[in-house]
Amino acid sequence: MKRLLVLLVVVAMLATIFSTVLAEKKYVIAGIVFQEDQFMKTALQGMKDAAAKFGVDLLTTNTANQITKEVEMVNTYIARGVDAIVITTLDGGGASIPALQAAHNKGIKVVCFNGAIKADFPVATIESNQTDLGATSGKAARQYIETKLKGRSEIQVATIDFAPQLPVQSDARANGFLLQLLGLKGVKVVSQQSAWLVDTATKKAQDIITANPKINIIYACNDGGTKGAVLAVKNAGKAGKVAVFGIDIDAQMCEFLLSKDNILQAVTGQNPYMMGYLGVEDAVKALKGEPVEKNVIAKGVLYSRNDQKAVQAYYDTIK
Repeated sequence: MKRLLVLLVVVAMLATIFSTVLAEKKYVIAGIVFQEDQFMKTALQGMKDAAAKFGVDLLTTNTANQITKEVEMVNTYIARGVDAIVITTLDGGGASIPALQAAHNKGIKVVCFNGAIKADFPVATIESNQTDLGATSGKAARQYIETKLKGRSEIQVATIDFAPQLPVQSDARANGFLLQLLGLKGVKVVSQQSAWLVDTATKKAQDIITANPKINIIYACNDGGTKGAVLAVKNAGKAGKVAVFGIDIDAQMCEFLLSKDNILQAVTGQNPYMMGYLGVEDAVKALKGEPVEKNVIAKGVLYSRNDQKAVQAYYDTIK
């Protein structure tokens, strides 16, 4: 009888120790982005804040727009035995999938943000509706044409996309914008170029302006493209003559919209902070066996030169 009591006490003690160890175990989550711009920095900040709130260890990496490095890093995190991967992929339709599938097969929770992959295993996907982002900026451009350029026989429009990098997202944003201009008399698309970082986009936009001296509107599909277009217009001395519309919002974009140079007219902002934050939060929920919404659409918001109060209010929260 005494032996049995001793055995029960030992078992109880071991159970207590085991449960304590489990309670103290910290989840390890890997956060993967693909470039060094304000959007990705803001997404990473969201991840970091969520990791701090939920008490998890966060490992982050930037794949520098290289699919080979993305695959390499996913495999590295698999070998390291992370509990979850929160990622914005470079090729959600193909090359990004096998490594993430391998992670899933190892029991690692996969959360995608800023773009879906063509697979069902991610526990959650958090993204914007890419066509709607472009359409929102397109509606602002249509209003600009109907009010500021009314009566002109020809209105020249150019676009700067990021199709070589992320063709599905880029095409959706470009087409969403251009569809809003259909039926407007005199509108002509004179150039469609690709550049997604500020330096290269500035050069491409400068080339567009040189080749089309009567250009009226430049639309860029992302943060770097929009900033590059604004700088190119400014450098060319075309402020007030060439209007820029774009996608994404940060402190510098706000400064462009608040500037009296009248170049940047409107952008549709995503919410990268929320995407990053929810990515980590959903990963933690999935690891704990809690319900997770599988598809989350983060609605875009228009920030326009015509609503300086809204731009200033947002600027005050992020500067």
